[in-house]
Amino acid sequence: MQFSKEVLAAEFDRRKTIFQKIMVNDHLDGLFFTSTAQQAYQMGCKYLSNYPLTTRRDIAYVTPDDVPYLVVPTGGQAVGARKVSWLPEDHILADDLDVATEKFIRSLKAERPCIGVYEPREVPEYIWNALHSRKIEVVDITTEMTAERQNKSAYEIACIKEASRIAIGSVEQVIRNIAPGKTDREIVGLAEGYVRANGGEDTLILIRAEKPHTFIARATDRVITEDDLFIYSVEMAGPGGYWTQCVRPIFMKRGNHPEAYRILQIIHEAETAGAAKFVPGNRVCDVAAAIEEVVFRNHLKMGVWSGHGMGADLGDCVDIGTSNKMEIGPNMILTLHPSVMSDEDGLLYGNTWMSTDGAPVCLTPEYANVHFLEDLKELIP
Repeated sequence: MQFSKEVLAAEFDRRKTIFQKIMVNDHLDGLFFTSTAQQAYQMGCKYLSNYPLTTRRDIAYVTPDDVPYLVVPTGGQAVGARKVSWLPEDHILADDLDVATEKFIRSLKAERPCIGVYEPREVPEYIWNALHSRKIEVVDITTEMTAERQNKSAYEIACIKEASRIAIGSVEQVIRNIAPGKTDREIVGLAEGYVRANGGEDTLILIRAEKPHTFIARATDRVITEDDLFIYSVEMAGPGGYWTQCVRPIFMKRGNHPEAYRILQIIHEAETAGAAKFVPGNRVCDVAAAIEEVVFRNHLKMGVWSGHGMGADLGDCVDIGTSNKMEIGPNMILTLHPSVMSDEDGLLYGNTWMSTDGAPVCLTPEYANVHFLEDLKELIP
């Protein structure tokens, strides 16, 4: 999936507008980001630079009157970043991060600078020491920036739709290959290979084939049996590093695990109720409350949570819970995956959704209501 230079330049300009808006609103002399090459901790620098870090930690910063800078820890990463980032080449540097932080501090013109920091809890001590060396005032911009990022652009939506297409393709790969006698690792390995071969940048594929069928984990050498209920969850970043997720239960034999199948029908109802609240003007907590109402009305329990956001990083810093008061706007992306349990069993199932000015759109609708292996195999070419 390729984008023209004009599309990428327009997306960079859009993001610069977001950064400038935050600096103006909060009267800031600059913004500072640091990220690691770890899922759910990459967003800050990647969102600013369009560069997915390959290893270690990087930093990025921007001031009101300059183009952003990206600093990576090795020369090789700088070469790679210059090929994919939309920043000018001379604004992509390889340096010690503490030295680079000092340079950023010296570039600030105010006598007592005030800077915005994204996810300050993730800033390592040596960088904090450098920031405090000039008694810099630090403002946490995490909530503000997370909200600003939720109205996804056409570029971002295209990336997430492509990731969703690849994710569904990996579901098909699982359906084609799953069989008694194979191991969980064999099936996940084939699925991961498909994702990588078709443009996936990062993956988090988790499964569950034992009671309770709720808490997905990494695959092991456990051998699949003809009586299994196999829960397959694919979270992945496609081209551009944008994430999606779908979760599919596969009943190896019709009629097995009746309690899990009963719970699945209630999850379908809960997801529908949550999606109905995923409209502009409502709040994320409304989505969570609608899901939980269905679950509790059917005398079941929530296993963990109802889902999360998706975007430039895994989760997009948005958890779906009754305490999240974030307002929903158009072109916001949420993965709804109600985690539901009874005293006897449990289940996990989910899809990625996009809000619109009207009804939300499911980006992973394929095989949403077909769960028996024999039926699924008839649908897969």
